[in-house]
Amino acid sequence: MRQCMAGFAALLIAATSAMAVEMDSENLGGAASDPVALIVSPAGPISTLEEARLRVREIKTEHPGQAIEVLIKGGTYPLRKTVVYGLEDSGTEGAPVTYKAFPGEEPVFTGGVPITGWEKMSTYPEGVSEEAKGNLWVAEIPKNIGEDWYIRSLYDGEELLQRATSGSCYYQDIKKRNDYNSDGKNVTGSLEYEGDPVEPFDRDVYFRGNDIRDWKNPQDIELKLKDRPWLVTLISLEKIDLEKKFARLSVDPAYQPRNPRMKYRVMNAIDYLDEPGEWVVNTQEGRIYMWPKKDIANMNVVAPYLREFIRVEGKEDGPFAKHLNFEGLTFMQGARDEIEEGDKGLQHDWEMYDKGNAVIRFRFAEDCGVASCTIKSSSGTGIRMDLHCQRIIITNNLLKYLGGGGVVLSGYGPGTKDVNKYNVVHDNYIHHIGQILLHAPGIFITQSGHNEISHNTIQDVPYNGIVVSGCRPHEFYLVKRIPFKRAWVSSIRVEECDPYIQKGLAARRHNSIEHFLPLIHARENNIMMNDISRTLLELHDGNAIYFSAMGENNVVERNYLHENYDTAGAIRLDDNPSFTIIRENVISESEKGMGLKGPADVINNFIFTETFLRGSTLPAWVGGTKKSLPQRNIFMPPASSKSSNGLYLTDGRATNRPFYENLPKMEDSIYFTENTSEPYVPKAELGSDLFTGQSVTLGEDSVKLLYADPMFDEEAMKEGHYRFKTGSPAKKLGIKPIDLRKVGSSLANPKAVH
Repeated sequence: MRQCMAGFAALLIAATSAMAVEMDSENLGGAASDPVALIVSPAGPISTLEEARLRVREIKTEHPGQAIEVLIKGGTYPLRKTVVYGLEDSGTEGAPVTYKAFPGEEPVFTGGVPITGWEKMSTYPEGVSEEAKGNLWVAEIPKNIGEDWYIRSLYDGEELLQRATSGSCYYQDIKKRNDYNSDGKNVTGSLEYEGDPVEPFDRDVYFRGNDIRDWKNPQDIELKLKDRPWLVTLISLEKIDLEKKFARLSVDPAYQPRNPRMKYRVMNAIDYLDEPGEWVVNTQEGRIYMWPKKDIANMNVVAPYLREFIRVEGKEDGPFAKHLNFEGLTFMQGARDEIEEGDKGLQHDWEMYDKGNAVIRFRFAEDCGVASCTIKSSSGTGIRMDLHCQRIIITNNLLKYLGGGGVVLSGYGPGTKDVNKYNVVHDNYIHHIGQILLHAPGIFITQSGHNEISHNTIQDVPYNGIVVSGCRPHEFYLVKRIPFKRAWVSSIRVEECDPYIQKGLAARRHNSIEHFLPLIHARENNIMMNDISRTLLELHDGNAIYFSAMGENNVVERNYLHENYDTAGAIRLDDNPSFTIIRENVISESEKGMGLKGPADVINNFIFTETFLRGSTLPAWVGGTKKSLPQRNIFMPPASSKSSNGLYLTDGRATNRPFYENLPKMEDSIYFTENTSEPYVPKAELGSDLFTGQSVTLGEDSVKLLYADPMFDEEAMKEGHYRFKTGSPAKKLGIKPIDLRKVGSSLANPKAVH
């Protein structure tokens, strides 16, 4: 992995230090060792990426074996169609093709369409709110842009504008048929593997009162469904029936929308445009209505049109697109992803499988990179690596204010094809993502392994920071009965998986991940030196670093996780995890440290949280792993905590028991706190082992959990260096200091120069 990074760094250094030769239609000069340079400028003669792409093909023929740099001058470049780089556009190891900013200039690519011609309204459309009257402006939707263009977001320059949204609405309290779309984990209890497929899912939402009205443009109206704490789904309407009081969704919901206690919201209805800054679009009328917060003459309103700006794509089983790099470019105002018929979901629809919903996308590609680029103020995902992607390096990029996620690594659906691996996501600053799709992670790794995820800063996200996941066992058993279930089931490669499914059916424990490990490829990822903070700002039941149904031997090492409140554990092994190595992480300013539902080596971590470990099985088992016991950890609940949960949680019934009655097996670890409340104070003297209550002599007696002050150097801790003072018992137990002074991205932490 580090060799990959070194190679890309060398490539970039060579590209930037070589004396590029500016060329025009008559000058292709330059020594054989110098890269050939091609200039792209808004003033021409080559003024678009597409024109440059075609000219590069000619240069490759004229100057075989020579590196090529496409130098892009500053300015704004509108994109209306995805620029697809294929085999003929590829470079070679010794002669890569790089598209980069002209030195000292900022080229900006926009996927948006300007909305102009705003007029103040004096007569109003049907249903408009009283509050909006006198404040409403209207503009025509630009024509001849593209078929089926549904405007789902608007920007004023870089600022995302708020669509009109209702207050909290509730479903009718009616009994709906069981369409096996309510509780996925328990479906296999009532469905056999063999048998006819069940009926399609119920798409009808039964509403109360007049929350949903007889709008003539239902495709423009979306429902914001939040039927689970870990997901918010936006789905447009297909039909509205006022007599029977239901609205039919255009695609399947992730979960059956029927619980009368759950809230949903209506988006983009003129009736709910009742606050400054809001807008709605009516595609049938061809109009956009807005109540601006400021003088509309000073606004730069843009409607995103293009979702996928750049795609690098070879052939499925080779040859692959190679040695194409993008450097120093800025992208903004891309369109939002929306669930469409035929989509395949990735774990709770947190992302979609093999879908062009990112600004930059690699597919069937190797040895490519994105460096020092900015993707901002865009409604979808930033960067994707889909299906066969190897040695793709994403480094030193700024991804901010995105409607979707930051970076996605997504291989093939569960099966034997394991080809998304050896990629690097390094030194990126990802913040304020998930502004529209609240469940979108900062970095999402699924069916992708052997990757390095290092020195990234992720902060201010509505849900998870980093996700590593695969298909849970119960979903394998649904492929014949519910083949259309979007999340995971629809992407399972049934013929390849059937022998493993039969093995699982014949076993005593059907839902053991071990039956399916050869099909689960999110394994041996190295997640290290990342700074993750302020996650879970909107949703619940999430984590700074989240694992579920992944492969074995993922490593979580030397990460700084802080200010992550309301998590189920800053680091969490959720359902059906495989063996994971968790070492030398620092977790602070959070209620819960780690949540473990499976085996892990937990080694030399410093956890400054109220609940330092939690799990769902017996402490004697969760604390131990198939490799070793948790060892050389320091647990220090904060002195200021008012919580009564200073516990190791074995299950929901243990929450009223002091932590020392729920201790897992461990070795050479320390517990200490200045909190004086009963749940935190052991019934033992300082210097004793909390497993026995007896005093110990360090260096002579074995120690499981020592009750003692580890004597951190508090001044060094302020700088991110978690070391100990002279005389610390930690040193005698073999606990190593953790140096996080260079943690995170150099874009967020100037000291983190890598």
